[in-house]
Amino acid sequence: MAKRTSPTVSTSSLTIRSILKKENVSGPNFRNWFRQLIIVLRLEQKDYVLVEPIPEELPTNVAKALNDVKLKHVNDSTVVACIMLTTLTPELQKAFVFQEEFDMIEQLRMMFQVQAKQERFETLNVFIDYNSGEGFSVSAHVPKMKAYVEYLSRLRFPFQHELATDVILSSLPKSFNQFVIKYTMNNLETSNNELHNMLKNVEANIKKFWNNQVLMIREGQISKKKNR
Repeated sequence: MAKRTSPTVSTSSLTIRSILKKENVSGPNFRNWFRQLIIVLRLEQKDYVLVEPIPEELPTNVAKALNDVKLKHVNDSTVVACIMLTTLTPELQKAFVFQEEFDMIEQLRMMFQVQAKQERFETLNVFIDYNSGEGFSVSAHVPKMKAYVEYLSRLRFPFQHELATDVILSSLPKSFNQFVIKYTMNNLETSNNELHNMLKNVEANIKKFWNNQVLMIREGQISKKKNR
């Protein structure tokens, strides 16, 4: 069994953890509690333990790097389990005190499944129906859409990359239509970062085009005044 070491916690992590201790988790506030838990764990880079169970026991002859990965997962899981336990009611603490955090979050979801399903339903609807208006910022829009994809995966509703890309493309305004058509017709496959960079280039070209149009109109108005 891997030995668990005592993890260090930064002051900023301790500060943000206090968010979770404002009220103990219960049925009505389960959705808010889960969102706050994700925020805390993302800061500490431990949110992966909620979607990835601890690996099975590894043979003694496996590479040291793999054993180190498992040891880190075990340590992070211990920290996350303790964080979660401190935010539960005394009754729930007694029920989950010896549970791993992965099993704990699954059982909490089952107990408060109505709230969890509602959270997933609302998040999915916002993600699918979200449409950016003309003049929006790609640098702000794409990360927001990626955040919805990530959050849905935490709610046990993972989106396939291709489907997530389709939703992001469909959320763009009409000024991006030409790019979307070329992207789909050429059957392009890109990472989220690559798509983000491509959209930023398109956005720059669109702004340049409209700036030129405005300049031409202004120059035309000046010429008409001179000819009067």
